Amino acid sequence: MSEQYLWDGSGEADPEIQELEKALSGFRYRPRSLRAQLEVSSQPAKKSRRWWIAVAVAASLIVVSIVGLRLRTVFTFTDSGWKISWNGSQARSLRSGQTIDTGRHSTAQLSSDFVGEVRLDAGSRLKVLRPAQDGQLLALEHGTIHAFIWAPPGQFVVDTPSARTIDLGCRYTLHVDPNGNGVLRVETGWVAFQWQKVESFIPAGAECSTRAARGPGTPYYDDAPAALTAALSQFDETNSAIALQAVLASARTRDALTIWHLLARTKGDERSEVFIRLGELVRLPPTITKESIVRGDPSAIDAAWNALGLGNTDWWREWKRRW
Repeated sequence: MSEQYLWDGSGEADPEIQELEKALSGFRYRPRSLRAQLEVSSQPAKKSRRWWIAVAVAASLIVVSIVGLRLRTVFTFTDSGWKISWNGSQARSLRSGQTIDTGRHSTAQLSSDFVGEVRLDAGSRLKVLRPAQDGQLLALEHGTIHAFIWAPPGQFVVDTPSARTIDLGCRYTLHVDPNGNGVLRVETGWVAFQWQKVESFIPAGAECSTRAARGPGTPYYDDAPAALTAALSQFDETNSAIALQAVLASARTRDALTIWHLLARTKGDERSEVFIRLGELVRLPPTITKESIVRGDPSAIDAAWNALGLGNTDWWREWKRRW
């Protein structure tokens, strides 16, 4: 709908707005002669009270019907590029600024030809923040979404209370609890988790937790040893040196992904121990020295990542320039 319509009635009209105008048409202001006004004012007070009661009841019903809508619309009417289907029903367009609340017993599916598909489980609340042509930005307040994205890397982003989820071309599930804590599980492709200066890169078959006021934890493969995941959870929560030692001791070659992430989550002697353990799990190039890693040299840390065999760092450095 054209925003000009809201000001002077010109331009394209939204069907929902027209329906609301029709419902309120009986209360529209109509200029009357002075005589007509005097005649109305001379009517008994009882009739006047009845008229105001009718107006109050009608207004209350309108307010209740608006509040009861599943899609609560902020006063913005930009087409988001998404369509939404409730419980498998016919799809309808979504506007930027709308909030989707599935409630306890409903599900919804968002689809975009240019972005992908997002399914919302029951008990989820999601807001559409930015049009698709500018890079799609959503915000998951709580609940669970299942995303299948075919847009170019970095163009689909979901904010949560504790981290920003940046799609790098993938399929994933993201859950956020009422306290703002979450967990991300990646099925195909890659997803980046980011909060302030904390970053996690999660490939297919891996997952990562995030905590309110702390951001993303350390990612790990879903088949990692129980001893590693338990110790890693403790380390992410408390930075325990004992927990760190347990993670290093229980890591397999495949868990070098986790160990690499620990380089950015430790410092000093602890970072040195992490680097030594990483060198035992993968073959690091001789150009990487312990000293360069300990002082946090970005080129040395990137070179260590490249040794994991998970792709070169150049491609994920590129998408960071967008954010």
